[in-house]
Amino acid sequence: MITFQKLICIILLCFAVLALSIEKIKLSWEIATLHNNFENLQIEYDALKDLNLKLTTQFYIENSPANIEKTAKEELGMIKKQPKKIIQNEK
Repeated sequence: MITFQKLICIILLCFAVLALSIEKIKLSWEIATLHNNFENLQIEYDALKDLNLKLTTQFYIENSPANIEKTAKEELGMIKKQPKKIIQNEK
């Protein structure tokens, strides 16, 4: 026959198994949430990397000497100064 001590021991073990099962479910849910967050962050990172590449390219295009010269001629009405001719006098 099952004694009172054995019955208490069985009940405590059942509660321990139940508590550990609940903890396992919580940890599984937390891992899934972290995995989804990581995927979302990876997508955002890729988008920001593409945007950074576009902005860097645009920066170099807009600050190129040819573009600056074009803007100076068209918008500011500047003209390119002709180089001076140097004449060497022979002695």
